[in-house]
Amino acid sequence: REERESWIRAKYEQRLFLAPLPAAEAPLAERLLVAVGQQDLPAVLLLLAHSHKEQLNVPTADAERRTALHLACDGAQVVITQLLVWYGADVRARDAHGRTALSTPAAPAAASARSILLQHGC
Repeated sequence: REERESWIRAKYEQRLFLAPLPAAEAPLAERLLVAVGQQDLPAVLLLLAHSHKEQLNVPTADAERRTALHLACDGAQVVITQLLVWYGADVRARDAHGRTALSTPAAPAAASARSILLQHGC
């Protein structure tokens, strides 16, 4: 039992079995925003595995101040939207205009991503 608990701690708390992040000068939160914007699912998965909840809600540096969840929903990225919500992205986070990811203008294809937000209290 002790060995099992030790392995679980190593895997989930210390994250010892994760592939390392590629070297980069940009902070993890910024890299996540770029990966979501580029719809790079493998990069998003790796970054989410290394992230902490606070890093998911860091806004873009531009005047819009949108989060990764805003970008994913706007881009109709259903899988990435769901992953962000599961990892703890704030569904009520607002951009510079006071809009949540649910209320930002987007293509009709974003309806599935928006339904995920509605299911999680947005």
